[in-house]
Parts: sequence; C-alpha cells; structure tokens
Amino acid sequence: MATENQHKENSFTPVTAALELADYVFQITGNLKWFPDCSVKEQREGDKVTQLLVFRDDSLVNIVREEARQIYHLAFTANEINLNRQPWRKNERLTRQAEAIALCGDLLADILLCRKHFHLTSKRIKYWGGLVRSTRAAIERWHDSDKARYRDI
Repeated sequence: MATENQHKENSFTPVTAALELADYVFQITGNLKWFPDCSVKEQREGDKVTQLLVFRDDSLVNIVREEARQIYHLAFTANEINLNRQPWRKNERLTRQAEAIALCGDLLADILLCRKHFHLTSKRIKYWGGLVRSTRAAIERWHDSDKARYRDI
C-alpha cells in the first residue's frame, strides 16, 4: 500500500513533467545562438544593468514559450483541484487536463516549424519532442486515471 508521501509524489509527476518541459523551452529559446528571433533590451536600475530578451508578440519563439507555459499552468491548476473536497469541480479538472494534452500536440507542430525556421539539429528536435511526448503521456495517464476513479462523482 502506498504511503501518503508516495501518493503525493506520484500524483504530482505530470505537473513536474510539465514544469521540466516549460523550463527547457524557456532555457533553449533564450539562447540567441539557436533562436535569434528576438532583441536584447537593457534595463537600468541605478548602477545595475539587466539585459532582457524581447520577443515580438507574433514570433514563433513567443508562441512556443506561451504553449509550454500554458501546458504547465493547466497541469498545475488541475492538480490544485481536490476532488475529494470539491467533487463538483470534476469537469473543470478533466477539462484542464484535456486542454494541456491538446496543447502538447500544438507544441509538437510548432517544434517542427522551429526546426525549419531556426535550422535546429535532429538531435535537439528529438530530445525536445521526446520531452513533449513524455509530458503528454504523463498527463494522459493522469486524465484517464481521474476519469476512471471519479466517474461516479
């Protein structure tokens, strides 16, 4: 029988996968060598100068970043809905999970566009796509488990 800590760890796995995916997307797209689709803006606060990456709202990089952020946000907020305490929110939780799954598909399509547009290596695309697919699979397992576990609510 699983302990309470093991249960919490297992139930958080899809959210952790989504966080790792978002972190990787922000890390890789912040590298101007691979993704020169932005400009650098300097922000001054007293003697301190900070360089910020600025993307056009419609840039492919900005779209990919937003999709990754949304996948994480949807998984996180779905995980925050406790169906033992709030059973009436079952559809909201399932919908957020389903939206995250669908966004993984959108992100995969946009990664292929990035490959063409930014001339990324097959190795990088394979790794990145693998992260998206494993995140999607984790969220799908979670979604299916929730549908079965809470079907009578």
